[in-house]
Amino acid sequence: EDLGLDMHTDDSDVTFNLCLGLDFGGAGLQFCGTVGEADHRDHRYTYQHRKGNCVLHLGRKRHGADDITSGERISLILWNQSSTYRT
Repeated sequence: EDLGLDMHTDDSDVTFNLCLGLDFGGAGLQFCGTVGEADHRDHRYTYQHRKGNCVLHLGRKRHGADDITSGERISLILWNQSSTYRT
């Protein structure tokens, strides 16, 4: 059972994060800068999940999830890689 998730990057080119629902509180998705930039640890934006909405971001964008304060959240996460993009 994961309540939150520390700041990290994904081994993907693009990440899709779809909130499938249930009732929950907290669990904001914190975004910082892009790895390799001087300010990659600086907070940029907090996204609040809503059932049925999907957020997509670059895998190298630092992000983490705040603790769930109540209830339960179900998410579908897709990590996508492009061999064309990576070469």
